[in-house]
Amino acid sequence: MNSLDNFPYPGVTECWHPLLESRALKDKPVSVSLMGLPLVLVRLNGQPRLFTDRCPHRLIPLSQGFVERDCLVCPYHGWAFDGDGQLRGTPGTQTCNTTAKLSSFPVQEKDGLLWTRMQGEGGEPLGFSDLPGYVHVQAYRSLDCNFFQSIENFLDPCHTPYVHKGLLRNRGAQQMRISQSVHSGGFRTQFDLPQRQNGWINRLFDPGVNRNVGRFDLPGRVELDYLKDDRILLRVVLFFVPHGASKTGIFARLYATRSWLPSALRFAMFKPFAETLFRQDRAMLEQQQAAVDRFGEHYRFADTDIVARPLWALLHGQTPKAGADIELNVAAGQ
Repeated sequence: MNSLDNFPYPGVTECWHPLLESRALKDKPVSVSLMGLPLVLVRLNGQPRLFTDRCPHRLIPLSQGFVERDCLVCPYHGWAFDGDGQLRGTPGTQTCNTTAKLSSFPVQEKDGLLWTRMQGEGGEPLGFSDLPGYVHVQAYRSLDCNFFQSIENFLDPCHTPYVHKGLLRNRGAQQMRISQSVHSGGFRTQFDLPQRQNGWINRLFDPGVNRNVGRFDLPGRVELDYLKDDRILLRVVLFFVPHGASKTGIFARLYATRSWLPSALRFAMFKPFAETLFRQDRAMLEQQQAAVDRFGEHYRFADTDIVARPLWALLHGQTPKAGADIELNVAAGQ
């Protein structure tokens, strides 16, 4: 049986996924995972290589080993594997009297990240979107939650006055006019905001955002644009990585307009608020995952789940349908 047969989201099993920042892979092997499979990244002859994280001799993780003479060496008995995964040495004898080869996967470097695909052929990593003329900062975070719930949370506006009450939204009129379009590999949702959002983050950092646009593209890229009329003031790009059935990684980039204020200082001022939002989301998502572990992934969908429906279809390899244009009032207490 293929190791991915039981992965719950078949719509992403043949796609390219990021695993690690390129600069983080130096002279030691690094343990990573994708869709439940333990993997090891290593540089051999200067090139990144990716193998299953298991020595065929006694099944010890090769990520605990080391690099010697451009071979990945197992820490248990010293079996050494070259860049093609071929066994090149078994210490204790002058000749290698057995054969073994590690399962390997393709690796590409793009946007400062190392990417792989577990199945399928051809194609290129989707990568981050580019926004010329803007400054950006990048970070990585992880969640103990499944792929679907993690992505939906960051696209869904309806939880914000409850989970992020006071920070993003507070009591008072918070209408949204929502429209959506879909395509075979993703969808776009536009939120027009008749009233200025009234949380503390908006009061401190919002120069007049009156439109949000959220985009999702397979396998896991989310773009969130915050606009004043047609001008992008802020863009958040999140690339979600399905490390396992209940573990999701996020490579995040925050783009901002250039300003007289140094970008490092601006990002540093915003960071405590972003970290607080993430902690609040993480607490809720971990509770969701605990419920999924107990009861299974069974959800009900309402008309307000405008991003959940097409996302669920795409992750399951189905054709998405656009939600109907709707108006919402998402204010807490209304």
